[in-house]
Amino acid sequence: MDSMRDDPTFWGDVMTLREPAYREPADDELHRLEDAVAHAAHALASAISTRESAYRAEGRQVPDAVALAPDRTLAYLYALHEIDGMVGRLADRAARAAGAIGATYPHLGAAWGITKQAARLRWPGAVRKPTDLANVGEPLDLRLAGGAAEIVQLPNEGGFVWSATGADGTHGQAEEPYGSRTEAAAHAGAFLAQHAEPDEAHDHDAAHAECIEPHLTADGYADCDGKPL
Repeated sequence: MDSMRDDPTFWGDVMTLREPAYREPADDELHRLEDAVAHAAHALASAISTRESAYRAEGRQVPDAVALAPDRTLAYLYALHEIDGMVGRLADRAARAAGAIGATYPHLGAAWGITKQAARLRWPGAVRKPTDLANVGEPLDLRLAGGAAEIVQLPNEGGFVWSATGADGTHGQAEEPYGSRTEAAAHAGAFLAQHAEPDEAHDHDAAHAECIEPHLTADGYADCDGKPL
């Protein structure tokens, strides 16, 4: 495991908003993304197409020309509709995750190509200020290296605390409140990295290092992959 991921200072940097947050993608990058989405949609269309299912049920190979059939194209359209809905749900989770730990409505709007006012209407309550003591925010759920942590804002200017269970079964919690959600999440992330199972300590962690999202979603409590708890 990269020893840097055990250091709260590293996590503090990871969870601090960097500006600019991203660059404009190149045309070839967008083309590869479109191809990947089309490939995923065709894979689902192939699985749900009644025409293709009939070929498979008879033990026959599906001819390539079947992709031109109107019913198969409708299956592809249906698959794209499902992807469109999934994109919306993923965007909602990403916006609330970003807003919970530092992004503003202008940031969210710019990323989604809308105004900050439109972003506020689309994701009400997504942006929370640690100093907003009149309305304590929902707990945040952080999942990393096979473990899980919850970051909670205390009432009455009490700051933020965390409790966690590492993949190796070790339990831990904040010894004292922290001044910000980011600082508490940094220490919780360091704890989870320190208590990962050996087979969890690989590059997969880096891909999910920013997997922090509101504990409570529109559909109820969910884990980092959006699965109901």
